[in-house]
Amino acid sequence: MISNINSFSSLEKLVLGGNKQTVAVAAAQSEEVMLAIEYARSKRIIDATLVGDLNLINEVCEKNNINLNNYKVIDVKDTIEAATVSVELVHEGKAQLLMKGLVETSDFLRAVLNKDKGLKTDNRICSVVLLEAKNKLIVLADVGTNIAPDIYAKASIIESCTQVAKAIGVEAPKVAVLCAHEKVQVEAMPITAEAALLSKMSERGQIKGGAIVEGPISMDIAVSVHAAKTKKFSGKIQGDANVLIVPNLEAGNILIKGLMYISNDVRVAGVGMGAKVPLILTSRGDDHDTKYFSIVLSALISQSGQMQ
Repeated sequence: MISNINSFSSLEKLVLGGNKQTVAVAAAQSEEVMLAIEYARSKRIIDATLVGDLNLINEVCEKNNINLNNYKVIDVKDTIEAATVSVELVHEGKAQLLMKGLVETSDFLRAVLNKDKGLKTDNRICSVVLLEAKNKLIVLADVGTNIAPDIYAKASIIESCTQVAKAIGVEAPKVAVLCAHEKVQVEAMPITAEAALLSKMSERGQIKGGAIVEGPISMDIAVSVHAAKTKKFSGKIQGDANVLIVPNLEAGNILIKGLMYISNDVRVAGVGMGAKVPLILTSRGDDHDTKYFSIVLSALISQSGQMQ
């Protein structure tokens, strides 16, 4: 049993105690990506195969004093082809993780979802974020992939978030299906009825993973014991949610960026779930810390075996 995993630092220590993972980096000629990869390699968390324009990769490495001899490099000029080659490396078992470099997300995911040599599963690809705030880790989705997921997509997203939560040591994750109100209001707020159905589906075993799913539930009740008591909420979550499921991409994107850019007390790491391996899908605006801990999180998920 894993315990006391309540910070990114504790995640890092856990990863360092596991098997080193190999990352295939698609279009690796990105300075920000290479800085994060090099730091993770120096900590002995990962090795990496760099797929991309060798001349541009070499320029990035020389500028940042990165020894390219520490990496295997596959010279591929075209970014779409680089994504295809990187995915094939994972498909063939030559890498356990996949990271997006200077390639469009749509092209990257198209390679991931290729029917012949891709990494497609029956699950929905989704963007999951891990938040570190107030000495606690919270999983949040979907913040960047599914614009308006229906109930079946949300069930798949819950399963993916459950895998992430279990990888960080939560044996029975508590999943809050967020709405603006904790009462079902079918006509005024149809999304509340959907949240209630997801809770019932979980009770009946229609959502895999063994999580405790509660919905509809408001944000304050999900994360604040005081709010749950004050509102006399009688549900299965009393301010102790491990996972937050937002209604749609707009809500998730606004929530996570608001937390990142307004608060100084929140750190985040992101991972793409739903494929055969964790996808390191960091944003162009993410800082080194976010990119590095996204690698750490993805490596931990891979080590945990949750995606098998």
